[in-house]
Amino acid sequence: MRFLGVTLATFLIFGTSLTFADEADSTIVDDSQELSFHENLSILSPSTNDGLSLSDLLEGAKNNYNLEAKDIAILQAEANKAAAQREFFPTLDGSYSFQDTNNTYRTMQTHTASLRANWEVFSGLKTYNKVRERSSLHRSSIADRANTKEQLFLSVIEQYYGYFSNQAQMISLEQRRKELAANIKRIERLYKAGLTTIDDLESLRAQILTTEHDIANIVLEMERNKLMLSLLTNLEVKDLKRVDIKMPTFNMQKRQDIIALEERAKSITFQAKQVTYLPTIAVSDSFSWNSLGNVTSKPALDELLGGGGAGGGFSFGGSNFMKMSFPPTQNVLGVSVDMRLFDFFNLSKQKEALRYSALQAQKELAYKKNEQEKDEKLYRKSLEIAQAKIKSAEAALKSANISFENVAKRYNSQILNFTDYLQSLSTKFNAETTFIQSLNDYEIEKARYLYYSGQEIEDYIQK
Repeated sequence: MRFLGVTLATFLIFGTSLTFADEADSTIVDDSQELSFHENLSILSPSTNDGLSLSDLLEGAKNNYNLEAKDIAILQAEANKAAAQREFFPTLDGSYSFQDTNNTYRTMQTHTASLRANWEVFSGLKTYNKVRERSSLHRSSIADRANTKEQLFLSVIEQYYGYFSNQAQMISLEQRRKELAANIKRIERLYKAGLTTIDDLESLRAQILTTEHDIANIVLEMERNKLMLSLLTNLEVKDLKRVDIKMPTFNMQKRQDIIALEERAKSITFQAKQVTYLPTIAVSDSFSWNSLGNVTSKPALDELLGGGGAGGGFSFGGSNFMKMSFPPTQNVLGVSVDMRLFDFFNLSKQKEALRYSALQAQKELAYKKNEQEKDEKLYRKSLEIAQAKIKSAEAALKSANISFENVAKRYNSQILNFTDYLQSLSTKFNAETTFIQSLNDYEIEKARYLYYSGQEIEDYIQK
């Protein structure tokens, strides 16, 4: 009995399968009921060396749909950045139009095609600051993706070690059930001999049924752990192999969510600089081609011109004037300067609003940086406390095993009653569960420290 708790710990740490020998007369429950109960536990399989390790799960988590969505967000930000950079280059536009005019004075058909090159030489620094804004948003999206990955890894680790904590509790309850079942026939014989009351026998049966109920709940929790791991990693999780996380180094790096927020704050500052009263200067060159079709004047035009006749050189119906109005080719080179002179302080208020938005982001950033410093201290302390809990739980387990061994001897000698025996049994199995859970909690605290201190979790995972 003394080393039973240590055996349980060894099983859960190294993945060694543990079996229990059933005594032929260990329970008064008939074979069909016993088989039915174990069939209900068929979804449980002990961890083996063939199961998925933590590194396998984290590798699978890289294919999580949330991460793939973040990858798409990075591509979008990169495209927006490239689009802003291309605003420095000139543009070339082409157009074509056909008009068939029929009014009171004439009928006319025209074809017009044109090419227009435009280059914004100076945009009031708007394009320059737009590129800087889009670059910051691109860097922010990269950092946001990295932070999402670390959060995902942390969730995987919590579910992974949560599974082994539940497994420890399940095995402890199974040991408790077998220990209780082994006493049923003994209590029955004592009851038939008049040496004990029906209360002890029925209490024992009730404890067995309650333990089976608790086992079923723990099996459900283990199944939930595996389903959550499947969701997070896009893997089919059946068996798991337990490994430890390397001891983290105590240093703080800038966390990825802080980097993302920092870059978003910069982007708002650059956005504010795009709101300006500075002038824009552009150079343009337009070349157009006109084709004048059939032009016919109507009598109303002659009357309007005082009978000048359609054949006159300056008649609106004549070709000379129309050719002047629609030259076959034309090239126009121009320089334009645009500047907002007054808009009732509209741009000023826009700029002011963006400055307040940037100031708000800076305050949020300062809070996040301060929060990380506190988090690093908190989770470093949590790691130290988790180590102390392991030592305390180990000592409690040793004491509980020694105590139960003595209580069991006195109970078999009928010195102690069934209530004392049951209390000692519960203390022993609770100590076993607490010890194994403290080992798993210690691993979770390692991962939490790594995340909140800004280090990469994957660097500390054993391959």
